[in-house]
Amino acid sequence: MDKNDKDILVLSKVNIIDGTGSSPKMGTIVIQGKHIRKIYSPDTTPELPEKATVIKLPGVTVMPGLIDTHTHVSMSKGDTELSNLKESVPFKTLKACKNAETTLKSGITTIRDLGADHFIDLAVRDAINQNIIKGPRMLVSGFRILPTGADYPLYPPQVSFAERFTMDSPDEIRKAARTLLAHGVDVIKILTSGRTFRKTSSPDSYALSLEEAQTAVREAHNQGIPVSCHAHGANGVKIAIASDCDTIEHGTILDDNDIESMAEKQIFLIPTFSYSKHIEEKGRDCGIPDYAVEKALSSRKKRLTSFGKALKAGVPYAMGSDAGMPLVDHGTNAFELSALVDAGLTPMQAIMAGTSCAARCLRLEKKIGTIEEGKLADLLVVQGDPLKGIALLQETRNILYVIKEGHIEIERTPQRTSCLTKRPTCE
Repeated sequence: MDKNDKDILVLSKVNIIDGTGSSPKMGTIVIQGKHIRKIYSPDTTPELPEKATVIKLPGVTVMPGLIDTHTHVSMSKGDTELSNLKESVPFKTLKACKNAETTLKSGITTIRDLGADHFIDLAVRDAINQNIIKGPRMLVSGFRILPTGADYPLYPPQVSFAERFTMDSPDEIRKAARTLLAHGVDVIKILTSGRTFRKTSSPDSYALSLEEAQTAVREAHNQGIPVSCHAHGANGVKIAIASDCDTIEHGTILDDNDIESMAEKQIFLIPTFSYSKHIEEKGRDCGIPDYAVEKALSSRKKRLTSFGKALKAGVPYAMGSDAGMPLVDHGTNAFELSALVDAGLTPMQAIMAGTSCAARCLRLEKKIGTIEEGKLADLLVVQGDPLKGIALLQETRNILYVIKEGHIEIERTPQRTSCLTKRPTCE
């Protein structure tokens, strides 16, 4: 190690959950610049330059920064259809910036954002990348590829909205996909089924046809860009699988053939349990229409069954909270980890769903998702042991440090227990 290098951060003698599924171990993590330089056993004291920053706190766990593969930073849980129409694009963008910062503060260091009008998500991503605002690393999709009636409510014929796009033919979809790719999206989002909370949109019916879905996938894959597919019912799921999409969001109804195909093709399942879990806990007092409650609860039962079968069959999965949707607030993303445990995962499997599995889902496994030498230093310093209580990750006060690419983005350690110094050791 170059002792003249001042850009060194050390997490000394901490409990490490490395994200691989291995048992936790004690160790010292040395970060140099953006990367994890070295991991030492607890009985080794590394030689450090005089101005290295050393953090040593009793009883903490260090784990990879969490990765949420399904968010909507341009939306907020309290938004209504009317408020969405009243707000200007600049105002929506400022809200999205705030949502991104809130997400980072909660310990989410990477997100995949799946559906935003007006290219707000691209603007927020680029502002984060240029250090204009704080936020997680973002992979974004721009607007969604969907046909008339799959999502947006139908308004009187005299009412129209700028930049709310629907596509009803392969030619329209091809142009939309090419437009998104030209703007620089990281992923294409398509819908092959309807929605669970729109009154006139059925989650059991297909939305895009197979030819239409294949058109979007072909254009995206031609440029090396993955495709995320919203699919609830059997019709939409089968179209998603046949079109060779890369991830299926929700996956409410999966039969044995679907599960076999997903396992064979390594199509990731993102079950997004948070929304329906909140409704299950709050019932009809949750503040959304009764028809939406009924559809969501019916969907939840089927989704839990499908997820259980997919889990046994080896279908890859990852954490996706759907933050920004009704009842799922930004900054509460880690609720999804508890929901995954309720759905049958162990706490370790849930942590992997939000770290190494999610990194593989986003094709970032060589850079993030595990604590390994040479990888980017996206890390959380957590008070306590999440393997003994996964819910502790939902409380931001337990997230003492959020480190993104070696930089301390968030520090919550009370001064009386803090041990942050510029000396080689901190006893």
